[in-house]
Amino acid sequence: MRVCSRRVIMGLHGETRRRAACPGTSERMKKMSNVQKADPYRKLVRVMIILLVLFVLLLTGYLLLDSYSKGRVEAQQREAEEQQRQVIEANNKMVEEYNKQVLQQRAEAAAAAVAWPEAAATGVDVLSLKGIPVRGEDTIPYTRTELLSGSLMVVNRWHPLPADFAAAEANIVSIMDHTKRRVPTTGRAVSIFPEAATALDQMIAGAKEAGLEYFLIREGFRSMATQTEHWDKETTKYTDRLTGDALTEQVRKTVSYPGTSDYQSGQSVSIDAYSANDPVLNTARFQDTDQAKWLVENAWKYGYVFRFPVMGYPTADTVDKSYKTGINLTNLDAYRYVGIPHAFVMEHKGYCLEEYIEYLIEQQHIAVYQDGVLKYEIFRQEGGDENGELLIPSGGQSHIISSDNMGGIICAITY
Repeated sequence: MRVCSRRVIMGLHGETRRRAACPGTSERMKKMSNVQKADPYRKLVRVMIILLVLFVLLLTGYLLLDSYSKGRVEAQQREAEEQQRQVIEANNKMVEEYNKQVLQQRAEAAAAAVAWPEAAATGVDVLSLKGIPVRGEDTIPYTRTELLSGSLMVVNRWHPLPADFAAAEANIVSIMDHTKRRVPTTGRAVSIFPEAATALDQMIAGAKEAGLEYFLIREGFRSMATQTEHWDKETTKYTDRLTGDALTEQVRKTVSYPGTSDYQSGQSVSIDAYSANDPVLNTARFQDTDQAKWLVENAWKYGYVFRFPVMGYPTADTVDKSYKTGINLTNLDAYRYVGIPHAFVMEHKGYCLEEYIEYLIEQQHIAVYQDGVLKYEIFRQEGGDENGELLIPSGGQSHIISSDNMGGIICAITY
């Protein structure tokens, strides 16, 4: 270690000063002085760093605020656009409703301006109202299922069962259960739609009042599986000698191809006569019985028609309709429920179901009078593939609607 001596120097005015006696002392004092002079720069650097941090924070806050503001503006813009869209939709709906009302008023005015033809004062008179609009005053809703359950569904070799018919099958009921056993059947599984079962119950009751009993319902609705069983069973009779189209046409002579049988409509029944105590009745051909003769005269009054008229069957004067129905069998005692208004017209004009639908497609709108009094108004319009609404005249007692399975809806109003 280096030891430095110090000397006391007396100043001119008597003050004393100490002078370092060791060399290098002045250099260290200069360095200390430089260090002291460097402190302000460090402070400046610290200040600059703080300012820079504040700047970064402010810049970040600004960017976040700017992003939030832009998002808010965009959200408000989207909200404004949505409100504008809703206003436009509401306006369009109002315009559409207005146009609908205008069209309805025009139709009503046109209908009022065109007078119906004058009906005959006596007897049955079916008037063509072709070109005369229906006076649509009441709106009735309908469902696709309701239309599929309707009585005018045409099911034949040219018009197979609709693909969505399964939706209506759930409504089919047991005839035995629905009529509380008043209508005899071969079993509880014999089923049809409720309206057809109710009409069948009333028809059998009407026959009983006329002194005729012992009706037996042998068959009703056929499922696709059941019809397929009938088809396959018949097919096996010819597979050893026929194939392809020849086989199909041969089987079709006695059994309808699955999906094209009228029994699959849920509106047809096979009727016979049977009594445990009357073997003569049991062995007779049904159309030779008094029960069958009563049906020929009265079934239409309950909404039923003989489904497959052929030459001389069910009566000697029956005109052949097999070219329309696709069925040419003389032992098929099938009766089809179509509803009273439609059965009334079919009976009066001698139409089978297919002919009647073709007639309505041509005429579009008819009125049925009896002794000068309006009984029924029937019209057809295109549609029926989905749920919807129908405009019908007011003042009717009841109405029935149905799909015809040919692209249209048919409505009958009873007055």
